[in-house]
Amino acid sequence: MSNNKEPENLDLLSRDETLQGIIFLFSLILIFISFSSVDFLFGILSFCISIFFLSLLFWKGPIAVAPSYLLERYSDNFAYYLDKGEVYLCDSFNATKKSEKVLISVGYNFCLVMFFVVPIDLFFQEWTEDQNSLLLYQQFLTWIIFVIESAFGIGVSISGEYSTRLVYQDMIDMEIVSECTGLHETLFLSLLILCFRGVKPIVRVKWAAYAIIFIFLENLVRIISGYPLIHTFGVSTWETFHYFWWHTGQYALIMSLFVLWIMVIAGNPKNKSIKRNFKK
Repeated sequence: MSNNKEPENLDLLSRDETLQGIIFLFSLILIFISFSSVDFLFGILSFCISIFFLSLLFWKGPIAVAPSYLLERYSDNFAYYLDKGEVYLCDSFNATKKSEKVLISVGYNFCLVMFFVVPIDLFFQEWTEDQNSLLLYQQFLTWIIFVIESAFGIGVSISGEYSTRLVYQDMIDMEIVSECTGLHETLFLSLLILCFRGVKPIVRVKWAAYAIIFIFLENLVRIISGYPLIHTFGVSTWETFHYFWWHTGQYALIMSLFVLWIMVIAGNPKNKSIKRNFKK
């Protein structure tokens, strides 16, 4: 990127780049469809089709492109319109001092994050309201927990109509429903990071990937810790803790991680995106 303060001509997205963006979005939707399918074969087929399209897009094919290139192109085009909105707000509030512009910029940034993240998260929660609405991923998570607990010598087996029930020899059974997957929290935290302006796109993508891994591991620990907690403190104590963490604790953790990410990663000068002035 250039440090030149002179306005640059905005290179609008070409027809191929628009098509590449549509294919990428369609592939992500297919992945979520595969997770939410109650038909195992349909879910696997949807997942394989999404991987096929992603390979055409980023590996081999007539429209193959480097992920970093496509990311930069879309970031530049979105930045042009978002920056125009920030300039309009500064002019509307007659913000001329640097401190005033920084205040408006921070507020504008957070409003944009909430504008994109909250509707998507609400739609995802509505879409996955049924307890088996993420069945393929529920079955995968159940199998992972079974393998880990079996490795520690815990007497557990998988049962149930959809193979999502963990049956223990010495305590109550556990059903892995859609809310147990942690995908709601994963989507929320990763979108918070991806939508935060002023940070290099590749840095946001990298830390969104870290967030996905972290929530996956944290959710595994949350579920597996039920076994020693029940044996140590009893079922009622575990249910109280489980309810609190399920409905309050995880989102408190997510917002704490997001604020920490803003302070440490987004606030690091080397991670800030270089301001570019575009004109059509």
